[in-house]
Amino acid sequence: MASKIYISGFPPSYTQGQLRQIFVPFGKVESVQVLRDARGYFVGVVQMSSPEDVEHIFGAQQVFKVDGKHLDIWEPPETESAQN
Repeated sequence: MASKIYISGFPPSYTQGQLRQIFVPFGKVESVQVLRDARGYFVGVVQMSSPEDVEHIFGAQQVFKVDGKHLDIWEPPETESAQN
């Protein structure tokens, strides 16, 4: 399991700091980026300090919501995580 996750579904006004605060309870957040994909949608990239922290996020079975909207969280494709 990689130590990086992707997040979508948050409002365009959401800051890196706000996104970081969602994942702080699950371990040390190394970095957060808010990017726009090729279709113009916002995607968050969160780098946790360890794969175990990512396991905690997925293992929590928590529904992550922002402003009443469900966030989609997924791991990067294998080819990208192999480069880390």
